[in-house]
Amino acid sequence: MLGQAPPNAANGIIRGQILIPSVRSYDRIPVIVQRSDGPIVARVFSDTLGNYEARGLTVGNYLVIVNVDGYDEVQQQVGVGAATFGAVTVNIPLREKVIIARKDSVPGDDVVDVTELGRNYPKKAVQDYDKAREELRKGNDARSLELLVSAIKLAPDFYTAHYTLGRLYQKTSRFREAESAYRKAAQLNPRMPEPLVNLGSLFIDEAAAREKEGKEVVGKILDSALDALEESLKIKRTAMGYYFLGTANYKSTFDEEAETNLKQALAMDPRLGAGQLMLANVYMRQRRWRSALERLDAYLTENPNAPDRAQIQETRAKVLARMR
Repeated sequence: MLGQAPPNAANGIIRGQILIPSVRSYDRIPVIVQRSDGPIVARVFSDTLGNYEARGLTVGNYLVIVNVDGYDEVQQQVGVGAATFGAVTVNIPLREKVIIARKDSVPGDDVVDVTELGRNYPKKAVQDYDKAREELRKGNDARSLELLVSAIKLAPDFYTAHYTLGRLYQKTSRFREAESAYRKAAQLNPRMPEPLVNLGSLFIDEAAAREKEGKEVVGKILDSALDALEESLKIKRTAMGYYFLGTANYKSTFDEEAETNLKQALAMDPRLGAGQLMLANVYMRQRRWRSALERLDAYLTENPNAPDRAQIQETRAKVLARMR
């Protein structure tokens, strides 16, 4: 039998996952846990898969607050009880703020909210796009895809619909269709680096999927990834652009370039755990064990609840043995 904890015992837990409607979640997401009566009691970060956990909570009502650039803020109410009710799972879906290119834009003013430009597209196209995002949030990928295709048929220049469709195709490994969608999005809005960043990540995924076809095939695909990512950085320098460029260089065995780009990604976003691990891979291949250990330790420190923590600790032990 489980013992009954005192009502004021600080052993409550709120855990869950931040659900982002994109191909993958790279950045650790800040999560605020606040008492309903006002004070903030915890500030935690998710791991790179969106999992978060706040411990040491007393019985009561709380708000779980997530505010990420590019997404609507979420404030989720949750109650923490005692004993077996002291651990609560709260999954939080994020809804994107929709932005599209404005045809008469000038530098520094190139995007506006889609609600301000709905008149530029058939009403049905905007409605289908909104429904597609909702279905994507629910995990209904097939229905979301149908709605996005419908929106694009009605509005062929709908940038955000093409971009979202590319991410959905990439998620399901439909490489050529994803490539076409990303290239169309990049053509419609050449000032946005995201379609080219995702195009680079798509080629990296494809290279991994086609590894059995031989080095020549994989090498050509990775060359395409390098081209897309370098082009994205000419538009705007982003942490994810440098991260994927470093990853493509690593997989192409260009270790010096990989190190340079991964370091740049981490300089722009020190919380990028995937960057720490990829840089550790570079150092391990170079037998730079101490540098690899530093990167693994940084990842473990920043991601105390990472689901791959046991695997990373095992790798760390092997690296440490090499140093000895």
